[in-house]
Order: sequence, then structure tokens, then C-alpha cells
Amino acid sequence: MISQTRYIDIVTGVGAGATAVDRKYILRIITNSASIPPGIVAEFADADTVGVYFGINSEEYKRAVAYFGFISKLVTSPGSISFARWVDIDIPPMIVGDSLPKSLTGLSVSDGSLTLNNGDVAVQINNINLATATTLTDVAAALQTAIRASANAQLASATVTYNTNTNQFVLTGTNPGSGVLTCTPTGLSTDLSQKIGWATAGTVLVSGQSADAPEQAIAKSAGISTNFGSFLFAASTGQLENDDIADVAAWNHAQNNMFMYSVPTPLSNLGVLFGLVKGYSGCALNVLSTTMPNDYIEQSPCEILAATDFNRPSANQNYMFYEFDARNATISDDPTANTADAYRGNYIGKTQANGQQLAFYQRGVLCGGVTAAVDMNVYANEMWLKSSCAANILALLRAMPAIPANPIGKGMILGVLQNSIDLALLNGVISVGKTLTVQQRQYITAVSGDINAWRQIQNAGYWINVEFRSEVNTNSGLTEWYANYVLLYAKGDAIRKVNGSDILI
Repeated sequence: MISQTRYIDIVTGVGAGATAVDRKYILRIITNSASIPPGIVAEFADADTVGVYFGINSEEYKRAVAYFGFISKLVTSPGSISFARWVDIDIPPMIVGDSLPKSLTGLSVSDGSLTLNNGDVAVQINNINLATATTLTDVAAALQTAIRASANAQLASATVTYNTNTNQFVLTGTNPGSGVLTCTPTGLSTDLSQKIGWATAGTVLVSGQSADAPEQAIAKSAGISTNFGSFLFAASTGQLENDDIADVAAWNHAQNNMFMYSVPTPLSNLGVLFGLVKGYSGCALNVLSTTMPNDYIEQSPCEILAATDFNRPSANQNYMFYEFDARNATISDDPTANTADAYRGNYIGKTQANGQQLAFYQRGVLCGGVTAAVDMNVYANEMWLKSSCAANILALLRAMPAIPANPIGKGMILGVLQNSIDLALLNGVISVGKTLTVQQRQYITAVSGDINAWRQIQNAGYWINVEFRSEVNTNSGLTEWYANYVLLYAKGDAIRKVNGSDILI
């Protein structure tokens, strides 16, 4: 899939940070569950459907129950969740049938046929006897027997299974690591290819491949669909090694404020891990309990993000102070909290007010450097604004016959960007009336070239400009015109502490 950055490239950074769509922002879980074939993204709107697909005893279902049970302070909940497969071991080629309902009607034949292809080699399977099958699982067993009887090496020990949860017949080849299996419909009355879903629009062909590294797994998932805001690796994949986590964090950092990567880790490992991921934007480290089983604390920021509705007023969220009833407190004393804070660990911290025990998520921080958004809410807000601007510009490019490189074209681009800006003013992503430091004012003047830009940002919340320039395309050697916009805005900060002075007169 061609990257959108060939047409719209928006770079994110926090100015003077050293001093100081339209996309869904749902959670994507990377899992090694064999229930989901490689090469697809499965999206679900409720926990029950996840349970049907993966089974109610699966980690995927248990995570979905917690995820869909979350309700934000604005009384919003996540709308959907998605899953993608991590191929963590070598796999043979597969044909994953469509998920349309199947029945024995039309399959009770004694002379069925299939034309399978191992790469370029066609293998004809005839005289498939399904007449005695009483269940679709029996059909799968009969198909397996007939397919194995062929002389083809890739099919000699092939398996055929039927997933009663997803209505899919799945053919898995013999040799892991490489190869391609396909099924060609013949149109003959004996042909079973479409009846079992191996040659329809919903068929998924999985090439044999060697195991992927974790960063390859998320990269492939994003290559299929970027319709998510945060991601994590299921615990069933095994706790990733620190170096693997750092590699995934490095990949996420390179996406430039596109996704939030959430990681669980024991407190004893936090300092070492932070040393490896420090400077990688969008990486959230979450401290596990030392005494209680994993309650998916790393989902906490993902649930808050997925439940954020950027189309409503005051949508800007403070990720701290959210209470999660089903999650265990992981830190309950000041010295331990100080240690976690020093390494930017997030945790469920236990405190009390007038004897009432309280436990809430804190401190809502990420591992980015001085030019990155380190507050989760600021990072999430820019994720949304960047996507909104890109969607509006892409809509303009697709709708107009041409955008001229002149004041008229500048006005057109500013006009569509204003849609995103107006919504950002409404939802709190852009803050109006924010007091700017001297360093921030100097930075704004240097970037904008406008000595009054900082005043506009302080009073109106933002400053924007569009300029045109020509460049030589390094691939084609042709001179092309580009529009470059600069949007400077006051980010919506959220307080984490209130200091008071009670003065008695």
C-alpha cells in the first residue's frame, strides 16, 4: 500500500519543548492466536463477538470485556477493538476460507473436486466423498484425507480444519517457511471451491513465511490498516524481551506521533527498560503488580484514548486520576512512586482522602524526548489533529481539479485546515489564553518569521501559514510544486497537582 506521506507529510514536534477522519483511535492487540490468520485485521464492536471468534476462555476475550466495560468521565466508551496476528514461528502456506455461514446442504456429494495450486503447480483432487459427513467437522476431515492422497509434497501432510466460531474451512500446507497455496474454481458441477469458501471474495491466502520479529508484526499490521490509535502485544505471546520492546518503540517513534505503544513491565525492570526506550515518543511504560496477576494495566491509556470523542466539546482528557475498579493498585507508597516517576513508569497508585481508599491511574506520561509530546493527552490530541488535517487536505486534493500555487490555492488549503482548527478549539486540543514563556515566544517568532505570531497564539490559540515552493523529485528528476503549511498552536495541558495556601486572618 502506498504511504499517504507521499502526498501529505505532517511532522510533529513540541516547540520550545526543552524549556518547558477520521481515523478510529481504538486499540489494536497483536496476538499469536491461531484463531486469526496472518495478513488480516479483525475488528469487533463488542466483547461477545470477540468471545465467539477467539473463545470465551481466551485472553483476547478477557481483554475485550475490560476494554468495552470502560466508561470515560464524559460517559463515552470504546466503539470497537481490532486484532492482528504475530507470526512468531515459521508457518506453512494457508487458505483461509470465507466466514459466510456453511451447511451440509450442497456438500453431501460423493464425487466432489478441487483444483489446488502449489505455487505454479496445479493439483487436481477428484472423487472427494462427503456423503457420510454428518457435521462440517466431518467435511473437513474428508477433505483432508482426499487432499493428502495427492502426490504433491506441500499437500502430503496438509491439514483441513473447520472453525465453528467463524464458519471457516482452513487448509494448512505441509512445509513451514515458504510457499503459496491457492484454489481455482472450475465451474464444474462437482467443484467444491466456492461452497467451502476457498475461492470467494472473502478468501484469505496466507503465504508460508518465517517468523517475524515483533516490530515486523506491528509494521505489517499497520500496512494493512492504520485505523487504530494504540497497540500492545497480548500476554499470551510471552513478555517481550527488553531489546524487542525497544525495537518496537523505535518503529513507533519513526511513525511520528501516529500511534501509542503501551507496555507492561515489573518495577524491577523499569529502570533498565526506560534506559532503552528513553527518547522514543509514544511509548507508555506501565508497572505491573508484584503480588496480583496481570489485570491488563497496559490497556488503561488505550481505553481512555479509544473512548475519547474528539467531535464533542472539551474532549481533551487528563489520563491521570482515572479509576479502574477491576485493576489492582500497583504502587501504594511515596518512595516506590518516586522511583516509578523517575523512570516515567505509569501505575495504579493507591492513596486515601479522609479515610477513603482511592486508586487511580498515574502519571499519564510517555518516554519521548524534549521535542516530543510526553503527556499522553497532548500526544493523543496531536495524533487526532494531524489525522484530521491530513483527511481534510486529502479530501480537497481528490475533489478539486487542481490547487493552484498562488494565493487562490493558499486560500483553499487554509480553508480546509480551518475545519480542523475550529474543531480543535471546540474539543480543547488547542488552548486559548495560554501564557507563553519568553523562550516559547522567541521560538514562535523564529519559526514563523512573524513578530506578532506569539500574540495570536496566546490570544487565539494558533497561528498558521501556507507557502509554495518547487523541488526536484529525486525519483523522477522532474520539478514539482509543493504546498508547505506551518501550524503553531497552544497545546491543551492538563494539571496533575493543586497547591493551596490556607491563610487565616
